[in-house]
Amino acid sequence: MDILKSLGNAIVNAFKFPKPYNWGYPLFYGAAGMGISMAMLLLLFSGMFPFSSTSLIGCAVIVLVIVMFAFVTPSVIIAEKCGLNVAGRYTGIGVLILSFLSGAPLYLMKASFHNLLTALWLKIGGTIVFPAVFYHVETENGLTLLLEILIDTVIPAFGFALFFFGAVWQGFTEKNKRLAYIVLPLLIALFSFDFLDIIGILIIGWWLCVVRDNTENIYGVILSLIGSRLTGILAGGIVSELDLTTIRTFSDIPSTFYYSTVPAIIIAAIMMAFFKKTLGEFHFTYSADIYGDDKHPEDTDGIKAGGIISGINLTLVLGVIICAVLWILLAKGIRI
Repeated sequence: MDILKSLGNAIVNAFKFPKPYNWGYPLFYGAAGMGISMAMLLLLFSGMFPFSSTSLIGCAVIVLVIVMFAFVTPSVIIAEKCGLNVAGRYTGIGVLILSFLSGAPLYLMKASFHNLLTALWLKIGGTIVFPAVFYHVETENGLTLLLEILIDTVIPAFGFALFFFGAVWQGFTEKNKRLAYIVLPLLIALFSFDFLDIIGILIIGWWLCVVRDNTENIYGVILSLIGSRLTGILAGGIVSELDLTTIRTFSDIPSTFYYSTVPAIIIAAIMMAFFKKTLGEFHFTYSADIYGDDKHPEDTDGIKAGGIISGINLTLVLGVIICAVLWILLAKGIRI
C-alpha cells in the first residue's frame, strides 16, 4: 500500500506547478490544449458553419482557437502561478530592428527547404500531406492580404512566442541555454503538424532561439516572424513556395525552381551569419556597463528553473504522446 500511495503522490505532484520550474512542464498543457482545440474544431466544422475550414474565414477561426487554448492560456496560467516573466525585458530598439530584418533569410530558408522536401517526397513516391492548418484563396486583394497576414503570422507569432520562448524558455537556466537551442526546435517541430515544412521549421526554431537569447524578450521573435512573412510578399516572385493545391505528382513541379532555391539557401546562410554576429554585438553592448563589467539584472531568464534533466518528466512524456497521436491522425487523413 505504501508503494501505491507513493506512486499516486508522485503522479499528483507531477501535475502541480513545479518548484523549481522545468522546461518539460508546459508541454503537457500545451499539447492538451492542442488536443482540445482539434476536438472542438472537428465538432464546429462538422456542419455548424456555412464556410469550410480551408477558407480564409475558416482558417481564422481555427487559428484563434488553437492559439488561445494551446499557447496563450497555458502560458498565462503558468506565468501567474510560477511568477515567471515570460515576455522578457526590453533591451533596446536596435535589436528589435535587427530581429525584424532577420526575417528575410528566415523566409528564404523556409521557402527553399519547403520546395526541396516537397520535390524529394514526391520523387520517392510520397503523396502531398497538407498541414493541419492551411487556407486557399482564389482571388486576392488588399483586404484579404491584410487578413492573411493577421491570421497566418501576427496572431500565431504572438501565441507561439509567448509559449515556446516565454513559458518553455524560462525552464532553461542560463547554464543550460545552449541545450535550449536543440530542445526548442524539436518541440516546435513537434507542435507544427506540418510535414513538408519540417526542415524549415527546425531552422526557424534554431534561429528564433538566437533571436530570443540576444533580445532577451519575445518581441524580437514576433518581429522576426513578421519580417519573414513580409519578405515572402516582396520576394515571392523570385523565391516562392510551391503551391500544394496545384501539385499532384513530381512532374507537376517546374524544374526551374532549382535555379532559385539553391542560391537562396546560400544567400540566406550568409545573411543569418551576419545577423547572428550583429545581434551578439548589440547584446554584449547592452549587457555590459561603461567599465566592461557584466550587468546582473534582477530578473534574468531561467532564474527559477531547475536542471535540464528535471524537464524530462511525466508531463513531458504525456505531451509528446498527445502530439504523436495528432500527427498519426493527420497522416491518416483525419483533419479539421
